[in-house]
Amino acid sequence: MWLPTPLGPLWLEVSPLGVRRLEPALYPRGPEAEGALALRVREAVQAYFAGERPDFLDLPLDYTGLSPARLRLYERVRLVPYGRTVSYGALGRELGLSPRAVGAALRACPFFLLVPAHRVIHADGRLGGFQGQEGLKLWLLRFEGAL
Repeated sequence: MWLPTPLGPLWLEVSPLGVRRLEPALYPRGPEAEGALALRVREAVQAYFAGERPDFLDLPLDYTGLSPARLRLYERVRLVPYGRTVSYGALGRELGLSPRAVGAALRACPFFLLVPAHRVIHADGRLGGFQGQEGLKLWLLRFEGAL
């Protein structure tokens, strides 16, 4: 399912277990999402861009195939509040991972917005990478009032 946003289209895939993928995309990356969960995701994304600050925690994610460490990281990042940031190093210390491992896992995260990887920055305030789209990260952090 395509979800139009001010940043361009997002591609959504769902499974019986939850959201499989929500990513900026120029072309479909899998089967078309449909059903109640797809509609809930669409409504939540629309609410986010309308400034309503949903936390997305009520949306189940399908972590099939992900390592336990990545699952723990994604679940922890989901708890970073709207308009706030946390550092790669702080997350690493909390979860027993290196900051580079945190960055690598977030770079590969298929759950755009739902796991708010854009809220994870360097301890010195530099933004760091964001799926090769640092301008997108900057836009999101400014939109949320974190910068």
